[in-house]
Amino acid sequence: MALAESYPLSIVIPVYNACAALQKCLDALLANELHGTEIVVVNDGSTDDTPAVANAMAEKWPDRIRVITNPIRQGPARSRNLGLREARFPYLFFLDADVIVPPETITKIRDSLDLYSHRSEVVGVLGMYSEKVPSPDFWSNYKNLYTCFLYEVTDPLSPFLHTPMFCCRKDVLETFGGFDERLTKGEDFKLGVQLGSRGYRFAIDRRIRGVHLKRYSLGEILKEDWSRVQHLRRIRLDPVERKFSYRAHRLSRLLSVILPLPIVFLLVLGGLLAQKPLLFSGLFLLLLFFLSHGRFLRYCKKKRGPLFTLQSAGFLFLEMLWAQLALIWSFLPFSGGKSTAIRDSSQRRASG
Repeated sequence: MALAESYPLSIVIPVYNACAALQKCLDALLANELHGTEIVVVNDGSTDDTPAVANAMAEKWPDRIRVITNPIRQGPARSRNLGLREARFPYLFFLDADVIVPPETITKIRDSLDLYSHRSEVVGVLGMYSEKVPSPDFWSNYKNLYTCFLYEVTDPLSPFLHTPMFCCRKDVLETFGGFDERLTKGEDFKLGVQLGSRGYRFAIDRRIRGVHLKRYSLGEILKEDWSRVQHLRRIRLDPVERKFSYRAHRLSRLLSVILPLPIVFLLVLGGLLAQKPLLFSGLFLLLLFFLSHGRFLRYCKKKRGPLFTLQSAGFLFLEMLWAQLALIWSFLPFSGGKSTAIRDSSQRRASG
């Protein structure tokens, strides 16, 4: 009760066409101790039964749940900002509608906030995905485990944020204008860089592990990866933010966007020309690629076994090759990247 009074929370859940997931999300939240909290569901122009589910839960729990509706879809950034503006409490907990949090999540968030209350730079708390997902397929498990791994190897005081389970002081978000509403993807990355480059940090509470309900297919992964690379490439950062974002990248990540195409080129050309030096060079770079991801592959073996690890190694290379192609595409003049950059700059000058 003392922590609830010290850290009152507004839980903001943006949702679009996810009625089944939203019901499970709210049921799990209501199993928590919710003294000193409110739940704000932002319905982002859903066209399925999401409004009916949200309104029914608000009628059943009027002292806990409020529903705000965008008449037409506005996107996650604008929906989160709407929740930010409507929130009554000084701490916000953003939660994706397809994440099922465990009991005592709210208590643990407050516990972490209190634990780091003497550190002025720590302004929030991050939860992480559970290692287990409802879907048995490879694609969903691969995406989920990769995200889990990143949380496991990241410093407990993270300079970045990830919006599926993300708590932050409201005044800090307001100072930076919340999420950039011009972005349909990567708005969490940009806000994280803005905050991290100014010295703010988020405590990762690895006790908070939400089950991610999203099910992936190969096509969805490739489409999502391509789209995210395109959007991240076009995000405008000032020099301090740009330098910070480069410095914060892991070596394995940098190698991932450099090595795949040279590896393919050397192996194919070496095979066609029967040139052993080219083949050996390609094999050496391929070995370097997998060594740079050794910790992730060992993590996969520990969690899912050897066969899953072999599948993950093969797909990891293909996914990084795909991401490299997407990055190269974003630099081409007809990809739309330049026009987007000009448009962003114009909007910034106009708003300034």
